[in-house]
Amino acid sequence: MAGESASKPIRAVVFDLDEVLLDRARAWQYALEEGVAMACGRRIDGGPLVEEYLRRPWKHAVAVVVADAALRDSCEAACEQIYQRGAQKRLLVHDGVGMGLDWVRSAQLPIGVISREPHSVALKQLQSTGLDRFMAVLSPTAAGVPWDSGARVSECISYLQFEARQCVFISGDDCDLEAAEQLGCQGMLAAWAGRGGGSRPAVTTPAMLGPALTALGAAGD
Repeated sequence: MAGESASKPIRAVVFDLDEVLLDRARAWQYALEEGVAMACGRRIDGGPLVEEYLRRPWKHAVAVVVADAALRDSCEAACEQIYQRGAQKRLLVHDGVGMGLDWVRSAQLPIGVISREPHSVALKQLQSTGLDRFMAVLSPTAAGVPWDSGARVSECISYLQFEARQCVFISGDDCDLEAAEQLGCQGMLAAWAGRGGGSRPAVTTPAMLGPALTALGAAGD
């Protein structure tokens, strides 16, 4: 098996589900608009807020559109409830994700995903988008537990039973990539979800995952 490891040093890939695979913009906008309607009895257009507030806590967006501070807590709760339930049908995957994951699977690289969401929500997202068929392991975040990307990646690696150096973590966030690299993983920036840069390898679109992983030592069959 030593020769196999030398010829194919990359043995598994771990993705940030929330940012890299899922396109959450339409679902997030729907949840904000419906949450405000439920709590405040009026309609808004959440489209202009998506780019800036999609990755932030609900309270940041709610503060922009709800002037009455007394209504904000109930509005935040409504947004979260709607996002976890009715908005799931509006989740999309980024263009090219299916093609990229097909390549990863054909290269016999098991796939793990990490998520900021609790298990039930993240699993529902995987199932509603059809991504569950690609996944070997899901590492979600327990309710009330702060986001810790390193812990989530470590859990995936432990389940997959590979060394960290044999795994690639793909994320759009520099801090999350650094946490995985501290574990010994190779980090790859997903440019379509990226808010980072630096000198680490980057992949421009999901459809280019194959060439990008090949450059790191993963050989397709």
